[in-house]
Amino acid sequence: MTVTVTTSYIRPTLLHSCAWAATAKEAAFRIDKPPAYVRTSRVFALDPGAAGVVRDLAAMPWHDTRFIPAFDAGTLADELRDADLAMMIATADDGAAAAHAIGHACWERGITTAGVVLDLGGLGLRRAATEAVAALRPHARVLLVTEDRGDIVEILGEVGA
Repeated sequence: MTVTVTTSYIRPTLLHSCAWAATAKEAAFRIDKPPAYVRTSRVFALDPGAAGVVRDLAAMPWHDTRFIPAFDAGTLADELRDADLAMMIATADDGAAAAHAIGHACWERGITTAGVVLDLGGLGLRRAATEAVAALRPHARVLLVTEDRGDIVEILGEVGA
């Protein structure tokens, strides 16, 4: 009996891999079309600073996105009904309990979660933003820390919100 063993070599991700991604050759593999379908999204503000951001976002045109500037545990099941994506926005760690409740409810329902920590100080990652990351990290599959509100608009647009 002959046994053949094959091994495959997976090329590691190197520091210069990001530079390769910016080349014209790699750009040919990018998806430049809008998402194939519209997601039913919910955007939750986790603290007072995020509430203003969520209100501003709600004034923009969206497909099927509901913006929740104040978390209410009593209405969470209704808010998440038919949702495909739940995005949580934080500027401080005030919303740790809300992030836990939303994250757990999404996990039970199989809803994708995303988190954005918006550093409103504009001076690098402030202590409040650092604490928000720690509060949100266990409850968001994807987490972005940014100083630019426009990044949230871009993310929502890319996922078809």
